Amino acid sequence: MSIFTKNTPFFVFLIVLGIRLQNALTISTFFQPDEYFQSLEIAASQHAAGSGYITWEWHHALRSVLYPRIFQGVYGLVDSISKALNLSPATTAELLVVGPKIVGAITAALGDVYTGLLARKIYGKEAGTNALLLSLFSAWNWFCSTRTFSNNLETTLTIMGMYHWPWKTYNPADLTLATIFAAISFTVRPTNGLITWAIGPLLLQHLPTLPQRLLAILQILLISITILSLNACIDYTFYNRLTLPFIEFYRLNISQSISSFYGTSPWHYYYSQGLPLLLTGYLPLAVYSFFGGLNDLSSYSPTTHLTRLLGLVPVAFMATKHKEVRFLYPLLPIFHVLMAGVGVPSLPRRYTRKWTIVVAVMLGINIPIAYYTGYVHQRGVVDVVNWLRREHYSSNDNSGDATIIKNVGGGGARVGFLMPCHSTPFGSYMWDAGMKDGSPSAWFLICEPPVGVPIDQREDYVDEADEFYNNPTDFLYRRFGGPPLKTDRKEGDEEKEDGENSEGKMLWPDELITFEATAELIRGYLRTERAEGRYVECKRFFNSHFHDDWRRKGDVIVWCLK
Repeated sequence: MSIFTKNTPFFVFLIVLGIRLQNALTISTFFQPDEYFQSLEIAASQHAAGSGYITWEWHHALRSVLYPRIFQGVYGLVDSISKALNLSPATTAELLVVGPKIVGAITAALGDVYTGLLARKIYGKEAGTNALLLSLFSAWNWFCSTRTFSNNLETTLTIMGMYHWPWKTYNPADLTLATIFAAISFTVRPTNGLITWAIGPLLLQHLPTLPQRLLAILQILLISITILSLNACIDYTFYNRLTLPFIEFYRLNISQSISSFYGTSPWHYYYSQGLPLLLTGYLPLAVYSFFGGLNDLSSYSPTTHLTRLLGLVPVAFMATKHKEVRFLYPLLPIFHVLMAGVGVPSLPRRYTRKWTIVVAVMLGINIPIAYYTGYVHQRGVVDVVNWLRREHYSSNDNSGDATIIKNVGGGGARVGFLMPCHSTPFGSYMWDAGMKDGSPSAWFLICEPPVGVPIDQREDYVDEADEFYNNPTDFLYRRFGGPPLKTDRKEGDEEKEDGENSEGKMLWPDELITFEATAELIRGYLRTERAEGRYVECKRFFNSHFHDDWRRKGDVIVWCLK
């Protein structure tokens, strides 16, 4: 049975979009900071509220602002709707959080449908159906595809471009579309160029004469230069100067190895961890399909090029010290296509007859993984900022039912995150809860990399987060002074408006948020378990059963200043 036989691709897209909307609107866990700090935070910083946080990459023009501009447009649309319908600030804030999720659902649904369309184009209708189903029931897709990572847009643009690629016959119109999608994906993630370069020779094989090949190459160059030029204009609106972010990306992350500051992995990471995480329950079928594809001896076959691509890209990425599974994300739909077109049809007959059993086994692995990673593991760091936002708005009504966040010094709530840097969403989720008198008042421990520091001198470099964890009590004293005690506070005393106390140090935040492991390091200093201590635990959120970083172990705790 083929899904695409009885229904148009657009009708299939609407069905898939409904599934991905449910996926996007219910997923409640944290994966990686770039979901927010390379997209939503930049968009929020350009919004009228100005609550987003701009990380170091954007100060050095490593990223194109194209992707954040999409969310900036969403925020503008939400504001227009809110004003037209006279919505409350609390409702507007909720819509500002939900809006980007809808964009993520649309991006994911397009990726699912085009995965099926590519498989149908290369291998036939039945393969198209199987590829779509493999994409929909992928544990990794459920966990990641609707998030606001630039990798997700890159993945969808990649598979859309590959659909239009001249796999069997050359068509200039198809090449134009394929090049447009490839060029845009390159601006979003410069490493995506590896995929285009890996399948580029296939085009030349369809063009027998040198003039035809030169004309096709010229077409690709003209389109690519046009896209890059338009993108440079978009980036100019953010950086106020002409930039080519992909050059700075390569210069700092590759030549200066700045990315390794955020962690390094062994050379075999993509094979020992990356691909198994990406494929989850599909791993045996993916390996079977890959080696089946290698048996295709025709150098002109799309199968040959797909398998070469899947083999080449992980090897190329092995050259970098900093490795993450999401860097391989554009390969996942290609694996789904290969599994549907090569793996499933070549299964031994006894398994082909019992395909439902094979599906049940894969789903038996994928569904629990998707549920645990999407709804359980690391949810506390998202729950706490949602709570901060909602409690902030509830403090502006007259209801006595909610636990109200009260600001000791007047104005908006001051929030401090004593956590490893970028452990939670920030301004793009808190909005006014992280503001005071129109300016950001929330803060977290930062971890700026050693840009400009010679590689041989980086061993002694310590960022703010490391400084705190090296000696928590000393750090707190230097930043805030002694712990806030009830005996030090006299009736009628008011905090200084400039955010400093009488000693010229920062004011203690009204809400101090930590992981449980960090809380154990500062309980004694803050005297949280003694009568004179002003910090009391006012909220606790489950975060994870385990974590590979000891600093992030345990629940998320909110300490309120009383």
